[in-house]
Amino acid sequence: MEKSEFFEKMLEAGQFSITEDGHALLFGEFVMLFPSGTVLKLIELLEKEVGETKASKIIFKLGEFQLEAAIKRYKKRYDIDKQDKRKILTFLFDILNILGWGYAKIDEISFEKKYAKITMKNSALPEKYLVTYKKKRKRPIDQYLLGWFSKTFFYMFEKEVRAKETKCMVCGDKYCEFDIKTKS
Repeated sequence: MEKSEFFEKMLEAGQFSITEDGHALLFGEFVMLFPSGTVLKLIELLEKEVGETKASKIIFKLGEFQLEAAIKRYKKRYDIDKQDKRKILTFLFDILNILGWGYAKIDEISFEKKYAKITMKNSALPEKYLVTYKKKRKRPIDQYLLGWFSKTFFYMFEKEVRAKETKCMVCGDKYCEFDIKTKS
């Protein structure tokens, strides 16, 4: 579904609203809009405070937490356990694609082999990083999305998965690419 079409349907259905007291609600959950520069600053501060490896793990876990919390809400609201997994996956990606992270596309998926490949040709965080710092990084920066994808496909495949960002714009690649497969 087109991004604007999905967002328009959400507005019409009352799934996104701004309350009189200034709160934004998305599917009944309070949301706040953070500029990507603020997210970059958070990553920078974490890396300085705890090191790159620990900072990456923290941001990854934040992405996992977000998806886990969303799944709990959707289970209560929409009884998604009874829905087709492909429809749920489409729904989750439609939501992700209106949140400002860029446009994530599932290029390959096998429920039998429990594998997925996702690309983002316009990931917001790497784009902002390159504009802000005017240099490349050695390590990918999309740990939040990596955690989100990891928990998404754990739910889809019903098995622990290993998620890896194999390409990242911030490292000089033309787009970001994520491989998801079950742990052996």
